[in-house]
Amino acid sequence: MEGMVGDGLNSPRVQGGKDALEDNSICIPDKYTMRNTRVLSVMKAQLEEVPDDLLETARAEHVTVVNFEGNLLHHMPRGLQHLSDQLSELVLAKNQIAFIPACISQFSRLSVANFSCNLLRNLPNEFGALQMLCELDISHNRLDKLPLCIGELQNLEVLLANDNHIRELNASESGLGGLKRLITLDLRNNDIDTVPPVLGNLTNIKRLKLTGNPFRQPRHQILSQGTAAIMEYLRGRIPASASTM
Repeated sequence: MEGMVGDGLNSPRVQGGKDALEDNSICIPDKYTMRNTRVLSVMKAQLEEVPDDLLETARAEHVTVVNFEGNLLHHMPRGLQHLSDQLSELVLAKNQIAFIPACISQFSRLSVANFSCNLLRNLPNEFGALQMLCELDISHNRLDKLPLCIGELQNLEVLLANDNHIRELNASESGLGGLKRLITLDLRNNDIDTVPPVLGNLTNIKRLKLTGNPFRQPRHQILSQGTAAIMEYLRGRIPASASTM
């Protein structure tokens, strides 16, 4: 079958790259669709590469949203740089991406980034330059700590980092403490052994999820009462000398 290869599981899969895009079973938006919707979405197409000409077309049609969820990408498509000054939303979830390149800093208009279900162990320091970013999903990766650059994302409102291997939290001003606009923080199913009391000072947080971690405090009884109870508990454990600083 042309354009198909076996994957060892007795089920054919489409080869990545341009051949995959030419497969009739894969729906690729044409330039008119991109022009009308400002969206380039190619999901679950088993793409290993994204041809530059597709992304050049997306730039010409002023696309602001790119979604390549559920493919076989091993890296962020290089041609995305054609869209660096116009993208507001980038979805690369459910791929096999192990790192984000430093050039991500050029995506200055990005407000939503979804890198969930990949192989990430860190984010580049340059990621902190994304000052318009409001929502970041790095759940279901291989992070053992929250990247320090996240603390520089001053407009971040939603941080989803559940289902990683995060062991400790930096809630100082150079870490989570710098995220004054944070509303949702999901840290479920990690390896966190201590929750810093100063996390309670982030008074904008309305949804805090911490279940599935090995820490002993706050106890499950507190966690089950919801975010307001957790935050009050944490603030109550801040040493007096720290709370007056």
